[in-house]
Amino acid sequence: MEALAGWQLWCGYRMGLFSLLLVFTAGLSFCDKFAHADVAFWFQPNVAVTKFQATMIVPALSKGSGAHGVWPGIQNENSGFVFQSVISDSKVPGTWQFFVEYCCNPDYQASAIRVWPGDSITSVFTMGANSVWTDSWSLSPGSAGKAGGQRAQAGSSSNSFAGKGLVNKGLLAIELQSGATWDFGQVQWSSISITAATTSSFCSSGYAVSGGLKYSVSGSSALTQDGSTTCTYSRITFG
Repeated sequence: MEALAGWQLWCGYRMGLFSLLLVFTAGLSFCDKFAHADVAFWFQPNVAVTKFQATMIVPALSKGSGAHGVWPGIQNENSGFVFQSVISDSKVPGTWQFFVEYCCNPDYQASAIRVWPGDSITSVFTMGANSVWTDSWSLSPGSAGKAGGQRAQAGSSSNSFAGKGLVNKGLLAIELQSGATWDFGQVQWSSISITAATTSSFCSSGYAVSGGLKYSVSGSSALTQDGSTTCTYSRITFG
């Protein structure tokens, strides 16, 4: 997983293939990272983002080859880094593995946890003092996860990105690498919200789409208070 720079994502000298990205602008891989966005949807407050959250329902597993990844995350203005909650089949083909990662310089990847289709993972990215960002996540098993021995659990990872500039992007993403295809059906996101340091509502107009992504957005609302605006969406569906 890597930071998006235009349509390219880089991790030092390593580059891969990143095939679907929904961006709120606010295993088998190169360093377990993906690159290159073919499809993108941007929400663009064009100011500092202070909080971003989303709940991802773990989708069905791909039956094809290659590496697949799905994640929400945040990114800075010049696309120099990304901080993300990832599920990927690149570590153990035929299974989804969940881990928190930020890339690059510093570069960090937490230990992976196996997850199952139907599990839900909520990630809340919040900015604290001195540009310290925390990704607080919680995992709730679905029926397949419970049958596989999964348990409800939670954790968090933090790091200061003070030298990375303005963080103004929130991302929802699907990544494909090494000939992989998006063959695992719809991807469901719920309880999505993004808070930015502006009193102007960007919820319905501050976005852009490319690459022919089929998507739907439902249940949007805006709240402005204390100099910030929060846009909330009850559900976003890919496919």
